[in-house]
Amino acid sequence: MIKLNVWGGAGEHGRSAYLLSGSRFRLLLDCGVKKEGTGQYPLIDPEIVPQLDAVFLSHAHEDHSVAIPLLYKMGYQGEVWTTRETREQLRTYFANWRRFAERVGQKLPYDEADERAIRYQYLEDEVVSQTWFEPIPEVKVMWGRSGHLAGSVWFGLEMEGKRIFYSGDYTSESMLLQADCPAEAFWQTRTLVSMEIPMKQGNFTSNGADGVGRANIASGADRAISSVGLVDLAIVDAAYGTDQDTQADKLEQLERVIRQTIAQGGKVLLPMPVVGRGQEIILWAQQQFPDVPIVVEQGLVDGMKQLMHVPYWLREKGEHVIGSSLKDKMDCFFTGRGWDLPTTTQEREQLLELHAASLWFIPDGMMQSSLARWYYSQLSDREENLILLTGHVAHGTFADKLLRVPDKYGACEVGKIRYKVHQGWKDVERMLHQVPARHTVLVHADRAETDRLKEGLLRNSPSPGTVIHSLSAGDELYV
Repeated sequence: MIKLNVWGGAGEHGRSAYLLSGSRFRLLLDCGVKKEGTGQYPLIDPEIVPQLDAVFLSHAHEDHSVAIPLLYKMGYQGEVWTTRETREQLRTYFANWRRFAERVGQKLPYDEADERAIRYQYLEDEVVSQTWFEPIPEVKVMWGRSGHLAGSVWFGLEMEGKRIFYSGDYTSESMLLQADCPAEAFWQTRTLVSMEIPMKQGNFTSNGADGVGRANIASGADRAISSVGLVDLAIVDAAYGTDQDTQADKLEQLERVIRQTIAQGGKVLLPMPVVGRGQEIILWAQQQFPDVPIVVEQGLVDGMKQLMHVPYWLREKGEHVIGSSLKDKMDCFFTGRGWDLPTTTQEREQLLELHAASLWFIPDGMMQSSLARWYYSQLSDREENLILLTGHVAHGTFADKLLRVPDKYGACEVGKIRYKVHQGWKDVERMLHQVPARHTVLVHADRAETDRLKEGLLRNSPSPGTVIHSLSAGDELYV
């Protein structure tokens, strides 16, 4: 029997940390923070930490990673298994979290020495993706690219006779990033057992983005699955809850609202994280609005360069980006220009004066930085301008305040259209069919929205043997 302890991440957005305990081994999946108020940490049991056998880190985002130094402060002596690209990004996320703590007047519960104490082991040095290996004797692990961030992965684990799937943050619909289909890997290694039932062909979507069509996983109705599923426990990214839109739907919405603003002569400010959806939307915008001036700040340009240096994590051709290869598109961004790169306040002021209807890409999706506040001050007094948010907005941030009470701060419009870097209803439903589990835990969204998603999924349950759970931080589950 395996026990799952939710130290954070289920029933909430942030501080992902999932403890798996058996009679012999204790493994931790991620250990992040919640960037709300003065910051929140996982519900870590300090007595358990020295007994951990290994920590597996899915990616560098702070809500999955930044509490790992706290484990070493509490006596963890083991290793953190992740990718080299994630390790490179962590330096920035640790530094940013330190600055956040200083800004809100809080002392970190760990020291920089604890950050330096982290002992990394690199997944890609050990084995290629979608292949089982033993990071510690009698514990098997498999990893694959999750499409969420360069370096981000999902995990498969086998311990004490149980098989677990952890999606991490997952999307098959990134325009730039490649996602490995977990179903392919699990089906290849599965041993068929008795009490089989046929899987309906309609449960699968032939989608080149997630690889299901390529592998023809189910072979139609001829393929059978066990009523106990491919895995015993699946911890599944369901951050977008009951949202059923595809990425194409989101891009249509983005294009429509941007065209409306451009038509009335307004400027569109698009705050983005330094690496991630920003680069995807920039390339898409260049294609969709070839005659509209585009201004890109240095942080996002650096993020594009960073992506070019890690081709393994990229698609060969970008989804929703028409024409040449993805590498050629990114090369063209640098060599062809057709966009402005301001480096001083004076240059920014000149470009604001020069361009009427235009697109402005700036780093900092939460609009907490002085640069983001400066841009808002320049645009906020004109009703035709638009601040367009495209991702998660943490409670209490300036972006959150603008969404809730925009009139308090200025006259410009403030809107949000969520570009997909996580899974919504249809994505989760597909994953449940592809990787059927005896127990599925939905994570990464608030409890009320997760409950609604669970109810909807149960109306179309993928297997009579599956149980879907909506949990909260502090809950436990026996498998």
